[in-house]
Amino acid sequence: MNAFARTSLFTLAAMIVALGAPALGQHGGGGSQGAAGQQMGQQQQSAQQQAAQQQALEAQQRAQQQLDQSFQRLQRLEQHAQAMSKSMAQRLAAGGGGAAMGDRDRAMQQLCDSVANLAGDMTRAMDRVHQQLQDPAVLQDRDMKKDMDRLRLHIDDMVGPLEDALKTMDRIQDRLHQPTSPN
Repeated sequence: MNAFARTSLFTLAAMIVALGAPALGQHGGGGSQGAAGQQMGQQQQSAQQQAAQQQALEAQQRAQQQLDQSFQRLQRLEQHAQAMSKSMAQRLAAGGGGAAMGDRDRAMQQLCDSVANLAGDMTRAMDRVHQQLQDPAVLQDRDMKKDMDRLRLHIDDMVGPLEDALKTMDRIQDRLHQPTSPN
C-alpha cells in the first residue's frame, strides 16, 4: 500500500468517526450512557468523600479517647505521688528511726514531690496539646495537626515509664520501713 492510499484510508476513517459520533448521540446510544456514567462517577466520588470524612471523625474520636485516658492516668499518678509524699512527711513528723532514717525519708519525700510535679507538668502539657488540636487554624493545617498528634503521642508514651517509676518508688518506700535483715 502506497502513501497516498494510507493517507486516504486514514482520512476516510477519521470522517466515519467524526460523522458517526453525532449520530450515536441522536439515537440516544452514547449521550445517555455518558450522563449516567458521569452521575455514577459523582455518586462514587460523594460516597468516597463521606467515607473519608467518617474515617477522619472516627480517628479524631479515638484520639480524644486516648487523650482522656492519658489525662486520667496522669492525674492518678500525680495524686498517688502526692499521697506518698504526704505519707513520708507524716513519718518524718512522727520521728523515730534515727537520723539516717530521717534523711532517707526526707529524700524519698522530695523524690515523691518531684514525680508529682512532673505528672502535673505532663498533665498541663497534654491539656495544651488538646487545646491546640481544637483550634480550627491547626485543624486546617494538615502538617501542623500531624505534628500536634505526634507530640500528643510522645507525651502519652512518657506516661507508662512514669507509672513504672512510681511503682518502683512504692517498693523503695516499703523497703525503707521494713526491718532490715543482715545479708
